Amino acid sequence: MNGPPVRWLSNLEPWANPQYIPPTPHNLSQVPLTRNLPKPISDVPPQFKLASPEQRASTTPASTVGLVQDVRDSFKYASLTTVSLTVGTTSIKFLDAPIGKRNFLGFRNPSTSASLYIDFNSQASTNSWLILTPGAIVLFDQVVSQDDLYVVSTAAATPFAYAYSTYPG
Repeated sequence: MNGPPVRWLSNLEPWANPQYIPPTPHNLSQVPLTRNLPKPISDVPPQFKLASPEQRASTTPASTVGLVQDVRDSFKYASLTTVSLTVGTTSIKFLDAPIGKRNFLGFRNPSTSASLYIDFNSQASTNSWLILTPGAIVLFDQVVSQDDLYVVSTAAATPFAYAYSTYPG
């Protein structure tokens, strides 16, 4: 092939060993997690001290280098609230923007004939971005809208079901 060599837009490197993930250059936190430690950070035994720059640059597994930090999202799991309502041909707000953060949002159109239109942060219309055709289900569980939500139907008395979860802000 002709042309200049390809350069990556990111300096991130693949993890050589998934059992040991060095904090750099993978954008993991380099700030020690102190909220769960039983004693002040200055009293932490030497084997749990922060890794040196050389150790952080190495992809070689080491015996407990750095403080152990749980990288799992503590709000990953959802406690759902489910709601069913009847929608007409006039747009209605069916869900307010959350006080905390919404981490799950799902819509279902149980109708066999009418379509539903959903809009984010403005009144829904037949020009809205999201349309739920009869029987359709839409789920947001990775990137979840934090907006006010509105819905309108193409027919009167159309059933609509939705589920959501939020965690405190």
